[in-house]
Amino acid sequence: MNKKPDEKAPAPEREKGGEDAAAPAKKKPANMQQIIFLGIIVGVVVLNTIIALVLVSATRPKRPDEKAAEMKADSLKATTEAVLSEGAPLEPPIEAIVNIAGTDGERFLKVVVVLWYDKKKYPKMGGGEGGGMKEKAPMYKDMLIEILSPMTLPELNEPDVKDKIRKNLLRMINNTMSPKEGEISNVLIDQFIIQ
Repeated sequence: MNKKPDEKAPAPEREKGGEDAAAPAKKKPANMQQIIFLGIIVGVVVLNTIIALVLVSATRPKRPDEKAAEMKADSLKATTEAVLSEGAPLEPPIEAIVNIAGTDGERFLKVVVVLWYDKKKYPKMGGGEGGGMKEKAPMYKDMLIEILSPMTLPELNEPDVKDKIRKNLLRMINNTMSPKEGEISNVLIDQFIIQ
């Protein structure tokens, strides 16, 4: 009988050992569940943050300067589309290369412009009979050089400089044309290179 208790003594140890061996196996799923749960929470928080940023940026009111820039871009786009749909380019484009004022000839500006006219109103302007616009190309190039030559580097870096050049050249060219010849409807800048 003494042996039986001895024999039974190792059995509880085996149960303890069995419990110890089974315990880590039970802890692994619990730890894995916690990791998955934390991962889901982090994912939800990140997703909510991204959605909040998108909604805030999409619904925030625009600053006045942003509105003005957007309106100017829209009006320029509408004007350009209207001109392109009704107009045609005069050939050849006008190209001018000038030294930038105040740079001692070390920097130069190259500008290529295309003159547009209303082909419905002035069908002869594009070089047909009585058009005569090709003969005036050197005069238009001289006008462009006259506009560009006195410009300094700071003036050329202003945001609205291209618009000023366009308007000045358009005004100067249309002042030289007779009503019979017609008028240029727009000046488009094809190249504007500062070096």
